[in-house]
Amino acid sequence: MKTKGGNYLHKKTKKGLLILFIILIFFTGHTYAIKGGIETAFKDIIYEVKAGDSLYKLALKFNTSIEKIKLDNNLSSDMIYVNQTLIIKGPSDSLYIVKAGDSLYKLALRFGTSIQEIKDINNLKSDMIYIGQGLKINKKTEEPSINYTSISGKVRISNKTKSNSSIQKQTIDTEMVSSLSINDFEEVDNYKKNEFIVKYKPMISSQAVEKIEKEKQLTTIKVLENNNGKIINYKISEDEDLETLLDYYKNLDYVEWAEPNYMYYPTAIPSDTYYNYHQWDYINMNLEAAWDLEKGDESVKVAILDTGIISSHPDLRNNLLNGADFVGGDNQYPVERYNMTDSDPEDETTLIKGGSHGTHVAGIIGAVTNNYRGIAGINWNVQILPVRVLKKTGGTSWDVVEGIYYALDQGADIINMSLGSPHMSYFQAEAISEAVKKGVTIIAAAGNEGASSVYYPAAYPDVIAVASTGKNNTRASYSNYGPEIDVSAPGGNYGESIYSTWGYYDDINKSSVSSYGGMIGTSMATPHVTGLAALLMANGIKDPEEIKSRIINTAIDLGLPGRDDYYGHGLIDAYGALLGKKIKMPQVFAAIKKGADFKVISDIVTTREDGIFVLNKVEKRNNILIIAWRDLNENGLIDKGDYFGKSEEIFNIAEYSINTLELLMNYLSSSLAIEVVK
Repeated sequence: MKTKGGNYLHKKTKKGLLILFIILIFFTGHTYAIKGGIETAFKDIIYEVKAGDSLYKLALKFNTSIEKIKLDNNLSSDMIYVNQTLIIKGPSDSLYIVKAGDSLYKLALRFGTSIQEIKDINNLKSDMIYIGQGLKINKKTEEPSINYTSISGKVRISNKTKSNSSIQKQTIDTEMVSSLSINDFEEVDNYKKNEFIVKYKPMISSQAVEKIEKEKQLTTIKVLENNNGKIINYKISEDEDLETLLDYYKNLDYVEWAEPNYMYYPTAIPSDTYYNYHQWDYINMNLEAAWDLEKGDESVKVAILDTGIISSHPDLRNNLLNGADFVGGDNQYPVERYNMTDSDPEDETTLIKGGSHGTHVAGIIGAVTNNYRGIAGINWNVQILPVRVLKKTGGTSWDVVEGIYYALDQGADIINMSLGSPHMSYFQAEAISEAVKKGVTIIAAAGNEGASSVYYPAAYPDVIAVASTGKNNTRASYSNYGPEIDVSAPGGNYGESIYSTWGYYDDINKSSVSSYGGMIGTSMATPHVTGLAALLMANGIKDPEEIKSRIINTAIDLGLPGRDDYYGHGLIDAYGALLGKKIKMPQVFAAIKKGADFKVISDIVTTREDGIFVLNKVEKRNNILIIAWRDLNENGLIDKGDYFGKSEEIFNIAEYSINTLELLMNYLSSSLAIEVVK
């Protein structure tokens, strides 16, 4: 039985032995740090293994190799356990420790040697290397001594999509990021006809790979190696059939998978005739990126309380529901039992009076899209319920309230009210409050007087109040402002109108004429927010409070920092709202190509709100590119969903700095996957 004193003596004995061990080590010429692996001025340390440690992590931490740690500690396997004591001797200057992303090809380029020479020195039988492996390398090139310079400039962010061909994950190659123009009427390839990609299992030998390459007359285009195997992009000979070759590869035991080198194209750029020419507003609200996530759903029902609709418009009719007209009819009490004038919401506004306001609003929310006709709607799929509550000269509070209750009875999810008055109405406020309680989102226009008072119903707290911006994202001079403003949206300005479906009533022929035209106003800004709310609802966000929160909390800040009375929380960002995150300003850095690598050679900075950036620590080198990047999914890769831009030319700045550089960033729509090596 152990006594208290025995336990104490046992602890003292262990402590004494440990001290003796340290003294012996000291006299042999080494110093060891006890617990935690603190490096000293001497070469070797004692390290106590902690939770989460592995030989690979320790090899990287102390710049040694897994084999060396195993040899120094007489380990027969890679397994280590918590509280185990390891002797870790200092790094060998003659060994290079393999890191993630390394390959013999990259190491040969980096150190000015050859693959075969590295294999010969290290007695390697294949090209496969693994992370943490120690390699002897005869270094024939050395990194130059580093001198620094500065680069400054400005990043311009374009929400127009930049698309790219399909490529496999690798370190950055700037030539792979290029614009791809698509002819909507031209049949495009699904994959490259003379290429395929194969993944070999980890244990296959280089000789086996070379044998089949020679037999099938394959040309290697790109190679990616890692612990999970080797992936190769091949070009096939003209007399080989791709499908036959793929079938052959898929049946090989040492092949994990084989597939064509698929082509990727812009997934959400509509074919509508006027989209690229007139619809700048969609670009400003970041809609192309949003369309990659959500294009709308016909289960979402949007009521438009306005001047009615041109129901025969070819770019609207497939998305229209039967509506109702409340203008000029008898008033019904209680109003919840509304009395329709008739069931025909046709807009009877003539050309001389400006044409159909309601038809213009409807097109922004949900014109039939990708049909090679006219304009695109924010929602490619949606149900629009036209409710006529106004004439061009205006409408009554009673008619508007009847329209609200009608929309509720018809199951509307969202109500757009591109209308307003400077007068608060308890009657209208009660109807709106009831609608919101029933889960309906209501969005309304701030007014067009340029005044410091927001019109009703936008000014009610339950309503999303919308101000207007022009093409350059500055406040439209006519837009009302005040503390009730929630967000801003494109509403156009003088000389830069919002283009949409339009038309007028021909009083002579007693028929409607369908057309397209431009209008400006907070009436046009409002359906942009409504359209975004419909996208969010299609994406599963149903609660009005959550929809409002998503829209205002992801808006792009304009004007004074934070919320202000002119812009509210800022310009709506459809992509950010669907992602549920406020998109950050871009990062900028300098980089060079080194073999297949794209290496960062500067500080990495975040641009100011106005896009200005200054790099203060750029290595003086030739062949430098300046990169701007938003890593939207925060995965460390430049890939689909990110924003990316690079300088148009390669700079040689060994002797001078650059102070006026302008970078253009675009949204990336393709399945690009490029790693940033820092």
